[in-house]
Amino acid sequence: MQVYNHQPRQVGKTVQRRINALGIGEKMQDLPEELWHESFRYYVKEDPNRKGGPNLRMIRLEPDKPSLTVTGYIFNKFVHPFEDRFITPREAARLQGFPDDLEFRGTLSSVQRQIGDAVPVEMGEAIFRSVLEAAREHQPTQKQFLALSLFSGAGGFDIALDRAGSSENGRFVTIGCVEVEQDRCDTLAGYFGHQVKIFNHDISQLNAVEVLSACGVEAQDISLVYGGPPCQSFSQAGKQKGVRDPRGALIFEFLRFVQEIRPAYFVMENVRNLKGIAKGKLLADILTEAKTIGYKVDHAILNSAHYGNAQKRKRLIFLGTRQDIAAKPAFPTPTHSDRPGLFTRPYKTVREAFAGLPIPDYQQALT
Repeated sequence: MQVYNHQPRQVGKTVQRRINALGIGEKMQDLPEELWHESFRYYVKEDPNRKGGPNLRMIRLEPDKPSLTVTGYIFNKFVHPFEDRFITPREAARLQGFPDDLEFRGTLSSVQRQIGDAVPVEMGEAIFRSVLEAAREHQPTQKQFLALSLFSGAGGFDIALDRAGSSENGRFVTIGCVEVEQDRCDTLAGYFGHQVKIFNHDISQLNAVEVLSACGVEAQDISLVYGGPPCQSFSQAGKQKGVRDPRGALIFEFLRFVQEIRPAYFVMENVRNLKGIAKGKLLADILTEAKTIGYKVDHAILNSAHYGNAQKRKRLIFLGTRQDIAAKPAFPTPTHSDRPGLFTRPYKTVREAFAGLPIPDYQQALT
């Protein structure tokens, strides 16, 4: 099987010297000072306003642990455990749980953001299994539950949902994906083909009725709405502008679709930092809006490493249940741990995630 998006980046001589000098688990501050990046040296030595720890900038991954959080910016930060190079997009995709036969479409920077923005597949699968269990309890004779995906990205959540059930025991089936970025739509179309109708639109310019009509279904047919509104405005990697950034308001576009459709359940994910925006006011506003439109909501921060993903990625998950429904999903019980026991297995490691990948094509190194 062909492995897509598996080319390493080309780097300059100074960066290559840093990479060559890094030991397992070492960061920029572990290098000889003459190899430090200028901005790093300024931060550590001269900046009078510095707070907290320095920007890591570079780290060689530890092979026998899960990785740190994958973002769109790790491609000049995460160094391969054994080879003197940055990891490839495919290796980052493995850390996110994506299958090798999914080809990310678009420019290199677009591919990197698609991978970094995604929901870890294994964690998503655990969440949707729990929601599916509640859906079966609510409608025990039903085998197929229709779902609509919003802010679909490159499909991490969608692949997770597809894997969460079976035709024999019941499953969710996504009938449509709404995603504004063309490259991400191309990635989704390349993987799902005609199984899912893809809407390349700004969600704020759509209403649920026209989306469902184009899919050939009505609101009462939909059991689940799920997705991850853009999180850059809330993340530590961004400037934490929250709802002052137009992307922050998209959470309420998600809830608008939920209100228009009124599915039995909704699942929404975002960065854990959302809880602290405006001293918790944004979180309170989300919960108040969900209650106003008729939903009971539980929220929790989940760590993807606890569900078999080779990455310590923490995400804030909202599970919404329509107020007239008694069968409410629970957050999934961890299956993996750094201290495995009777009911948990060891964390999946970087070594395991990268196992079986061919040597990258250095003749097509990315710039």
